[in-house]
Amino acid sequence: MRENFKYMIYDIETVVDKKLLQRVLYPELAKDPEAAYQKHLLELAEDNRDFINPAFHIPVVIAVAAVNADLELTKVGILGKEEKTPKALVAHFWQSYLEFEPLLVDFNGKGFDLRLMELWAFRLGIKLGPNYFSKFGPRYRFSEERHLDLHEYLSNYGAIRYRGGLNLFSKILGKPGKMGTTGDKVQELFDQKKIFEIEDYCLADTMDTYFVFLRTQVMRGVLGLDQERHLVQQAQEKMAQMCEELGVFKEYLQHFEFWSPDQP
Repeated sequence: MRENFKYMIYDIETVVDKKLLQRVLYPELAKDPEAAYQKHLLELAEDNRDFINPAFHIPVVIAVAAVNADLELTKVGILGKEEKTPKALVAHFWQSYLEFEPLLVDFNGKGFDLRLMELWAFRLGIKLGPNYFSKFGPRYRFSEERHLDLHEYLSNYGAIRYRGGLNLFSKILGKPGKMGTTGDKVQELFDQKKIFEIEDYCLADTMDTYFVFLRTQVMRGVLGLDQERHLVQQAQEKMAQMCEELGVFKEYLQHFEFWSPDQP
């Protein structure tokens, strides 16, 4: 089973913990978290910013792709089991990791996703154990044996700043990248209780991350281009099956293309 879950490719969508934001930054606005949230947005806008500090984020959707030792996609889905509460999502994430200890793969996980999961392990009192905090464990910046942050890898650990993030690398490979939904719209969708749309978006980001991961393995000489195309085709077929059964990936598959060396 461990070989079928050698790589844990994941993405997280979050909203703002308005109550915590109010308690920490605006104690004078007791019992009015929404007012505190709106005030903070205005303050950020005055500084030409719009992203609220990760300390005040709540995970509302976590998508995971399980990839085996042959780099085949074996399963992709949304965490949470019976419940979809932040507590259930975070517990399922860490349970999956601690049971199999796969190599974590993400995009900007060192700057956001994995740090958020650690913060929520702190909030919920989840034991991560000594292996997680070992010298060359997932927290070690330059270790790619336990955690591969594709953003760090492709930017040579910040030596260059590429504009576009995961969207850039996905579109280079002919994959959809960002379509109608973007991360800054998740809060609005959540407030409107459009959870399916958030889940579909998170699954799409996870698949984009998988395809970018495969291309890094081509760069490393682990895969040939023919092997990569075969794995991408297998993943496309799995997404098509999930689209038929669950309704997810519909828009993603409409914009899906196979990479061609003749692309500009």
